[in-house]
Amino acid sequence: MIAIIAILAAILFPVFAQAREQARKTVCLSNFKQQALAITMYIQDYDEVFPLTQRTGSYMANGGPNDDAFWSNLIQPYIKNYQVFDCPDDPVSDELRETVEVNNPPTNQYQRDFNLAEKDDFGYNWQYLCPIVVGGPNGYLPVPSADASVNTPSNMILGVDCLWNRTPSGAPYGGGNNAVDLPCRYYADGTDSFPVQGQYPSYYWYGAWNPTTPLAWAVFGGVWPWHNGMVNVAFVDGHAKAFTVTGLTVGCNVKDAWGGPIMDKSAYMWSLGN
Repeated sequence: MIAIIAILAAILFPVFAQAREQARKTVCLSNFKQQALAITMYIQDYDEVFPLTQRTGSYMANGGPNDDAFWSNLIQPYIKNYQVFDCPDDPVSDELRETVEVNNPPTNQYQRDFNLAEKDDFGYNWQYLCPIVVGGPNGYLPVPSADASVNTPSNMILGVDCLWNRTPSGAPYGGGNNAVDLPCRYYADGTDSFPVQGQYPSYYWYGAWNPTTPLAWAVFGGVWPWHNGMVNVAFVDGHAKAFTVTGLTVGCNVKDAWGGPIMDKSAYMWSLGN
């Protein structure tokens, strides 16, 4: 009898584990859809442009009218919930999410919300949707893209599962990161896929993905497969689905870790011009 129970347990425990993981993945996917909807409502109310990646880059967050904020702070009137930014498969606690380089520890609710927003698990596709240019006022200027500049909303990434950082052994820690880097920047003909920002030609860009350094944070630009090797992805049109990490590189060559060319513009899911 004991042997039979042991055999049944060996069979069923993996099934239960898979069922629990599928439930966590589904919750995360639902969260992504809520965030995509909140961003859509923000766009409608703010001159048809995407939320600012970060308002000032000052990290001054005391609740004043000119204080800093991340995109996930800015959409709070539409979502009214910071827990929706937490992936159920990310084991980090809110206490650790609140521990960042600044406002540590937070002394008021605004600082707490700012820290939670910085470490949310929805990585914004910021380098296309709201690039930050070098040379603006105070050397920092977020320039939101127009909603109309997205050629194919159903095929352009809005946000993905992500992580804050990794230990020397490669394990994720610290929560998520509110923005992630794209895998490739240049089209096959050598032209720049970044949106043109007039007098500000330079951007904050960290050099594409780095698959040649497996333990680096930038191996996937901050994208992280929390769900048994799968990554939840929200698209600009509001739908969300799961991908493998390599599935997110369709249309580009990441073998050149510092900006390999986009080989197929129509298939690349990160840029405005697909």
